Amino acid sequence: MPNAPASPTIASTLTSAGLLAAAGGLLDAVVYLNHGHVFANAMTGNVIFLGIEVVDHDYSGILPHVAPIVAFLVGVVAARLLKFVPLRSSAVLSLGIEIAALFAVGFFPRDYPQLAFTATIAFVSAFQVTTFRRVGRFTYNSTFVTGNLRDMAEGFFDFLFAADGHTRRTGRAKSLKMAIICGAFLGGAAFGACVAPRFPAHAVWFAEPMLLVVLALTLLRPADFLHPHR
Repeated sequence: MPNAPASPTIASTLTSAGLLAAAGGLLDAVVYLNHGHVFANAMTGNVIFLGIEVVDHDYSGILPHVAPIVAFLVGVVAARLLKFVPLRSSAVLSLGIEIAALFAVGFFPRDYPQLAFTATIAFVSAFQVTTFRRVGRFTYNSTFVTGNLRDMAEGFFDFLFAADGHTRRTGRAKSLKMAIICGAFLGGAAFGACVAPRFPAHAVWFAEPMLLVVLALTLLRPADFLHPHR
């Protein structure tokens, strides 16, 4: 049986990676604060809360954490279907789906079921994290920072202690890029915490300008996204 085509590998510019990380941090903060203290992107947090609810026998609290996890898994599978289209088209489709979904959920009334809201955000966030996985030649994650922090520390170590100049330069570049991405995620989360109580129904819309800029860069400068070793 022939192997399936490889999944798209799209190399973002640092600007785009930072904007995607900021959008990821904003969405997690907004969903957590306004929609039942669950995470839209950080599935680790949802799994931890799920384990706590199971141990506490709080079965009414299980579903709010299961729903975004399942939606995220479905979103990853759906995003994998983009492997059958050209890289640039997969990036545009991924961003277009996320932008359209966030615009739509911003119109949902306050009495809209929280489960459906968080599941929708988790589903479209899976497109972002599955499609955009590289900044230049380095891998990164735009929806949580554990791996980015590890890579930042490893790069800094190589910059300080590596024996050869090439490894030191690579380590410096990696640590700097990961630091910027982590800072962007933190800034997005802080911004989300500010707008969540002030715009309870439309706070997710504040991620739209960031995603639209990334979409514009994808359309205007496609080569920057399709050469992972630039």
